[in-house]
Amino acid sequence: MKIPPARGVRTGAVLAAASAAVLAVGGCQSGGGKDDSAGSKASSAPTAAAGTKALKGSTLKTLLLPATAMPKGFHLSPDGSRDTGDGHMQVANSPVPAAKACEVLGQTSWIRVANLNGAAFAQNDYGDASQSQQIAQEIDTYKGDGARQVMAKLRKVFAHCATFTDRSGGTPVKVRLRTVILHGAGDEGLKAVETSPTWEGGMTLAAVRVGDAVVTTLYSSSHADKGAAAVTMAAKIAKKVQAAS
Repeated sequence: MKIPPARGVRTGAVLAAASAAVLAVGGCQSGGGKDDSAGSKASSAPTAAAGTKALKGSTLKTLLLPATAMPKGFHLSPDGSRDTGDGHMQVANSPVPAAKACEVLGQTSWIRVANLNGAAFAQNDYGDASQSQQIAQEIDTYKGDGARQVMAKLRKVFAHCATFTDRSGGTPVKVRLRTVILHGAGDEGLKAVETSPTWEGGMTLAAVRVGDAVVTTLYSSSHADKGAAAVTMAAKIAKKVQAAS
């Protein structure tokens, strides 16, 4: 059978300062997934990320790849993009239990498995006409040593999920995850490829750190490339973040 599209989940609740609009908390349902960010807490305390010129969500949004950079036939998901806007705000995600971490790697905002709240973010996702393939892209910034901690946690989660059973779709599916270090991409980078004997194609995840920002992409593909372009996409976004920092 073809690989199921990534389950759409948006990064957690955000609360803008009085000068900016509050963003609605709602999950992308294009992949039939449930929004696990419900119930997240937020704080209005400023949380600038050093080393990235305190890039705000509205700026991060412009650094995501445009629709013209997507493969032919892919369109922005119906609920569009989401970001933390121009105000000072705290990004807060509901903690991901260790037992659920592997399944979350099949969701659009899979960086949540790091269980570390950020300072700002921007994200969106694209799907083909049949929603059998999906691309997601996201940029998150962190305070202090947060970005390095995120990458370290991702390495641990990838190792833990080398083989796992995904039950999120109702039918148990045996999944293998293969991790590769990305050399020359930002300050550090990771790639993970998910495959299963029951899927056609696969899913590629990429994470690239640039200073205090982490770029993440996901490409679920029903073709033999298994969404390999996710790596190129992450590298391109990372260069844009570096130029803006």
